[in-house]
Formats: sequence, C-alpha cells, structure tokens
Amino acid sequence: MTHTMHSKDTFIRHIAITACVLMSSGAAFGQIHEAGPDAASDAQLARELRVGTMQSTQATTAIPGLIATEDALQASVDPRISLEGMAGSMIVPDLPEGYIVIQGDIQLSPAEQEAWKMSGPEAVFGAVNYWPVVVPYDFMSGVTASQQTAAVNAMNAIGQRAGVVFRPAVAGDANRVRFQASTFNNSAVGMQGGTQIINIVSWNTQIIIVHELYHALGFWHEQSAFDRSSYVTINYGNVCGSSTVPGNACNASVCNLCINTGGTPISCAFNFDIVPAASVWGPYDFDSFMHYGRSAFSCNGQDTITVNTQWNSQWQNAIGQRDHFSFIDTLSCRGLYPFSGDRWLRQGAGGSGVGSFVEPFNGSFNQAAGFTPQGGTLFVDPGTYSGVGIYTIPKTYRATFGTVTIGN
Repeated sequence: MTHTMHSKDTFIRHIAITACVLMSSGAAFGQIHEAGPDAASDAQLARELRVGTMQSTQATTAIPGLIATEDALQASVDPRISLEGMAGSMIVPDLPEGYIVIQGDIQLSPAEQEAWKMSGPEAVFGAVNYWPVVVPYDFMSGVTASQQTAAVNAMNAIGQRAGVVFRPAVAGDANRVRFQASTFNNSAVGMQGGTQIINIVSWNTQIIIVHELYHALGFWHEQSAFDRSSYVTINYGNVCGSSTVPGNACNASVCNLCINTGGTPISCAFNFDIVPAASVWGPYDFDSFMHYGRSAFSCNGQDTITVNTQWNSQWQNAIGQRDHFSFIDTLSCRGLYPFSGDRWLRQGAGGSGVGSFVEPFNGSFNQAAGFTPQGGTLFVDPGTYSGVGIYTIPKTYRATFGTVTIGN
C-alpha cells in the first residue's frame, strides 16, 4: 500500500505504514501565499538557509558606504525596493553612533566595519548571533500608538509561524530590539548585544516590518547566497557605478546611489556581494520577501537581476515581493526558532543527530518518529527512509521541500 500525503495536512494517528510518499505542500520554489492567521503556523513551510562561519585573512578591503539621494533611487530602482525605504540621504539619520548601512537596509556596526576592512565581506556575512527563544522589544519615544500596533502585529505574524517569542522588554533584559520611527527602514543582522535599533518608515506595510525583523533574527538577503548564479544573473553593467565614463548615466557621480563613508559616490556593486562561506539548505527562494527586486540599484532603469531561463517566465516579474511570507521564509525561521515539539530528519546528516534543524536526526524514519514527542512535528527533508511500522502516538509528519519516500 502506498500513501501520498501532502505535508500541510499530514497528521498520522494509529496507522500502519507499509510505504508512503510525503509531498511538500509548496510548489518547487515556495509558491504558497498566506491566506490569513488561521493558516499561518501550519500551511507554509520550507526555506533556503545560508549559514556561514567567520573567516579571516590579511587582505584589506575598502568599506562601501551609504545609500544616496532619495530622488535618484526612486527614479531608477525597482519600486519594491524603493518602497522599503532603502533610500536615504548621504548622511543617514537615526543610526547608532558609528554605524553605516549596506545593501540598502542592513546596519553595520563599527566592529563589523573593521572586520570588513581586514577580511572582506565574508567576515561580516558569515558570522551571525541568533537570539534565544525570547526577543524583548521596546519603542523609542515618538513611535505612535498605531505604529506600535503595526510592529506588534508584524511580530505576531512571525510568532504564529515559528517558536520565537517577542515580548515587551523589562528592566532586566540586557539584550533587546528597539523600534524607532525613521525616514527609512533598516536593521542589524542577528543579535548584537545590548539595545539594537530597528528603524521603520513603512509602518503601513507589515511585510516590510517583518523583513527588518528577519534581519534582526539573523537572516541576510536571499540573493547573497553563494550559489545564486545557478538561479539568477547579476547584470553589473546596469548597476550604478559600473561606468567610468564622465557624464554616463551609470557613472557613480551621475546616478549617485551609493557613497563611501567619506561622502564620495562609488559603485553599488558591493550590494550584490555573496556569502562565500555559507552552507545551503533547501531550494533557492525566488518568492522570499528577503530577495531584491529585479532592478535594485539600477543606473538606467534596466534589470540588475535576471532570473535564469528555467524560471524566468515565472519569477522575473515577481522577485522582490513585499506582501506575503513565502513557503520557505516560514520554515527557515521555524528551523532556527522552533516550537518545542519540532524535530528534524535529514538523510546523510552528520553531527550528533539530536533532532534539531542544525543537527537533525540522521537515521531511519522509525527512530526519528520515536524521538518526536506526542503532538510534535517531524520535518523530513527529501530522500528515501526506512519506516515500515505501526505508529500509535499522534504526531505530524511533514516533508519540507521536494519528495520524501518512506518504505522498507
């Protein structure tokens, strides 16, 4: 007997399995759109995660600077990116002392800038401190009641989908995020230690607030993935600063979208740096709200990102969305910030195999199911697993992406 089960609704209770196939509930690249809060925590699952380790060399790299004039950015950059409030002035307000902004909305601390100088971008991109289960938050004075409600709703949207708990900060909380009303949106990546600022201007767009919260939780932009060339092509000739010809529209002094810390216009190419030290889990997520739009940092209105041929017709006009959680946005966050009953099984995984996202079970389906608590969820990555047996304790078994076959 063969069972074909969809991962969004597979709940096995008192069933004898002889053979079964678990099919991920999302399409190949996460085309599940949110229907509302009732569907939130269970209907959308799977994401690609890029996690790296800090590397060190003695190379010296110039630090890029800040996003430049709002008028120039609005005129030439994908509207989705412009709506993120990635435009600012040459002197970007509201940042913590000594901080700069890269990639339009990512804050870099002085220590990260120094690491970039010494070792290049991989020293910054590869090192992320994740929060414990609880993330305390508070608000700067000047954040209105309606803006506070918007931030709380965005945090709740994440909390419905993953095990992270946002709560109001109390006096004893050494680490916290602090929302500040600003003229643009940005956040540091990962837990910085102490109070870290999340600047928001787009209070009326929940997914933009979620985007900045994802940065704070430890997520980088999707197209920073080291394997991105298999899925998208960066058209550097259309990136502001690509021309050295005086007066050319793509000359940095003309398009004037990126400057260094000294105020000099420079190429925006650094905004497309990859994460060379990363490991990869899952498919590339064109649908992610962490992906740039097609003409981000363009000097001429032409595309700076082209989706490769196999996926172009489906995704070229869709990358850079800011209106829903992708199928994969959800599961990556749930992987790093799981619910207490979540367990993971991954074929060929190394390590201790404790059942976490980072160190998943690596044996049979039977064993992994046995170690998954009653009422919990066992996430199974693609592959074929031995799993014939009788399962009597109510649990949820879910394929993450692709197809899982469970048999002898």
